[in-house]
Amino acid sequence: MIEFQLQSQARIQTVDITDLVTSREWPDGLLWLSTPHTTVSLVIGEADEDMLADYERVAGKLFEPYQPFRHHKNDNPNAAAHLLSSFGGTQLLLPVVAGRPVLGTHQRIVFIELDGPKARRLKVASIPVIDSQEG
Repeated sequence: MIEFQLQSQARIQTVDITDLVTSREWPDGLLWLSTPHTTVSLVIGEADEDMLADYERVAGKLFEPYQPFRHHKNDNPNAAAHLLSSFGGTQLLLPVVAGRPVLGTHQRIVFIELDGPKARRLKVASIPVIDSQEG
């Protein structure tokens, strides 16, 4: 398993991490990406500058109608970050063919920080797939 270090610069920040993940060749099979944090999310989506800004805008305002949250602990009002992370997820599984994760034309791997700025970890593991035809 390989671990990448990420550092967010804002409370809510989107980062296209596709090039980071694809900067190395992976064995064919599956690629598992996971972040061990409950206030970030990993998604597959379009990642042009405007779309990244839209992710951030929606993440910042989506749960405003539901406030105040009961989770407001230790003067850390991050319940919305936990909820968004739960909806977006903290793991991705991608097929790998010819050493590269298989993504559609406009698909990118997007890391969404929801409670920064913070140092974060991204763990990536290669899972080989055994061809059942080979015996």
